[in-house]
Amino acid sequence: MKPLIPALALLLLLDAASTTAATQPAPVGPVGLKLTPVLETATTITGQPIRFPHDDNQLTAVLAEVAPGGQVGRHMHPVPLFVYMLEGTLSIEMDGHGTHTFSAGQGFAEVTNAWHNGRNLTDRPVRFLIVFSGQKGTPNLIRP
Repeated sequence: MKPLIPALALLLLLDAASTTAATQPAPVGPVGLKLTPVLETATTITGQPIRFPHDDNQLTAVLAEVAPGGQVGRHMHPVPLFVYMLEGTLSIEMDGHGTHTFSAGQGFAEVTNAWHNGRNLTDRPVRFLIVFSGQKGTPNLIRP
């Protein structure tokens, strides 16, 4: 009989532990979270102050891809936007502001109300996420 007592005690301990684990509340707050800052700025890449619309605000997110040797085409944005480079390298030619080049892992606030063109001068595709901070009824992009 003696060997049964330790086994019974072990079963009771295991049962108590499983009951305690089941009644424990889920963790509050982050678990296994890593935050990596990408951008914090009050100006665009050309130094313009970022000004958000005042009414009927609307966020629009777009994934863009430019083939090797391709281009976005001449355009401008009347609203603030954030770009995050997912892969490849994009060269942005801006009227009066030269060319700026961005690669995977970089984020930037694109120029507003200025003509520019994004070009892929490499032999690999370029992919990037664009988040427009726009206004309902206002286009995010204007072409000439």
